[in-house]
Amino acid sequence: MVGFYGRYNVLMDGKGRIALPAKFRPSTASEKDADGQFMLTKGLDGCLALYPEKEWQLIQERLNTLDFTRKDYRYFSRLLYSVAVPIKLDRQGRLLIPSHLQEQAGLEREILIIGANRWIELWEPDRYEQYLSQYGQSYEDVAEKLFDVNRQSKE
Repeated sequence: MVGFYGRYNVLMDGKGRIALPAKFRPSTASEKDADGQFMLTKGLDGCLALYPEKEWQLIQERLNTLDFTRKDYRYFSRLLYSVAVPIKLDRQGRLLIPSHLQEQAGLEREILIIGANRWIELWEPDRYEQYLSQYGQSYEDVAEKLFDVNRQSKE
């Protein structure tokens, strides 16, 4: 099965390290060839996003197709890239979250890690629950809208 799935609570140590759940660590030979490389940056909706190297490259390729004269492009690029840091897991599968990113996401000791298929998100648990409650639509309503859009685009 491909992708990141699941929800895990972990504790950050005093140095800002967390153990990435084993299911999110590189396990296949091709994944290990990437040497456990990730890119950690500001995510959307108040979290941090941890991208595998291949996914990060796709994001960069997509951003490179946009017009740099667009104000929104420059703003987004500055925010995304200025806080981004390359991450390599240590032998225990831990990663270091720099203090500037801890502050961005309001992370303290307890961290919620969720799989989001192509990337991993790190949340302050209360912020995640707040996000869910503020969304304003049920899981079923969102699914219906997304699949209706997908269906219409194929017709």
